[in-house]
Amino acid sequence: MIRLLLPSVLALLIFSSASAQAPKGINYQGVARDNEGKPIASKAISVRISILQGSAQGTAEYSETHNPLTNPFGLFTLVIGQGTVTSGNFAFVSWAIGNKWLQIEIDPSGGSSYQLAGSQQLMSVPYAFYAEYSGNNSLAAGTGISINNGIITNTGDADNSATNELITAASLTADRKLRITDAGGTKEVDLAPVANQSLTLSGTTLTISGGNSVNIGTVNTDNQDLSLNTSTNLLSLANDATPVDLSQYRQTLTYTAGTNNLAISGGNNVTIATTLAQTLTNNPNASGFRIQNVGAPTAATDATTKGYVDTSIATAIATNYAFKASFSFQNLIGVFSDSPITLTDVFDDFNVVATNRFTAPAAGVYSFTVTGTSSIGGILVKLRITSGGTSLYEIKRTQAYPIVTIVNYYDSNIYKLNAGDTVEVVVTGTTIGQQVEGFFFGSKL
Repeated sequence: MIRLLLPSVLALLIFSSASAQAPKGINYQGVARDNEGKPIASKAISVRISILQGSAQGTAEYSETHNPLTNPFGLFTLVIGQGTVTSGNFAFVSWAIGNKWLQIEIDPSGGSSYQLAGSQQLMSVPYAFYAEYSGNNSLAAGTGISINNGIITNTGDADNSATNELITAASLTADRKLRITDAGGTKEVDLAPVANQSLTLSGTTLTISGGNSVNIGTVNTDNQDLSLNTSTNLLSLANDATPVDLSQYRQTLTYTAGTNNLAISGGNNVTIATTLAQTLTNNPNASGFRIQNVGAPTAATDATTKGYVDTSIATAIATNYAFKASFSFQNLIGVFSDSPITLTDVFDDFNVVATNRFTAPAAGVYSFTVTGTSSIGGILVKLRITSGGTSLYEIKRTQAYPIVTIVNYYDSNIYKLNAGDTVEVVVTGTTIGQQVEGFFFGSKL
């Protein structure tokens, strides 16, 4: 704990109200002691001075710091009001309002770790500052002003009511009356005479109804014609006798075939790609055709790329819906007509053969082939195509040579189908024991 001796001469005021040049401050002396009561001798210490409002625990109205050097007896001297300000303003301390307390804090090491040394109420001497701006001063009241015990009062305003100077309402009525209300009542102004006014222009005279007229002089409109004479390069504006000569801005493009260089007069030049030049040299006439949709052509005249063509061909080949199925049939019931033959897949990567029939997956032209052999009877074999209606196409038969009892089948044709159309192999029997076996295959062209 730091002890600070507060002598009876705690605050010696060095301010003099008789001299405006006297320094403002409170001369202060104290003795710093350690926690054993020994003086802190010949050492630089830190002291924080605070002027508190009302009590020893009041709010600091002003605060400053000092770094005095103690003498061999621990005595140090400083002037309150002339230290390093940390808060407030010493000149603005309100000495005339409330009690003031002086709080002393000290750091014996000379740093900023302050410890409370003590607080004491300021008595009569510092209140001489009050005389600087109140009490017996030389202020003189002007007209309409009175000063009484430091209180300044406005006496020149005969209407000293603040309420009747405050507007509480304002409105504009349907009959064009402006009404303003304050504490003194409501005042009304008739605005009807200035309502529904209109402007009229007669020649160069502009008139407002119920008011005056002014002559606006020559009337010029903004509707003017701008024209360019291509022969003389003159730009003219209607109602303006002086045209603008644009000849200096006229520029010419030139092309040098040998270097593929395109230049503009008075400007820069660029080199055109040689590929286009070579193409135009070989055939400069496009015959009305144009290059467009290179990446995804839609019209027959569109140019495209090799990559697009290769991809299209590969896609078409990959989706030709090719298949091959085998069949083996023997007549066990006698007479019947156009009965479907059971088909067995040999290969069918696109699953286009099911329930003993081919179903077209997409519209287009298809090729179908039937081959087979019959050792007994040469039964009648047909293709049945269902596309809106039903069509039957007989498969060609020939007798084998030299064994005429064997009949060979072979027929290949193309048909235009819509998506969902079906193709079947059917037989017509006449005699029990007739038989045929072979293959049915096809693809989309």
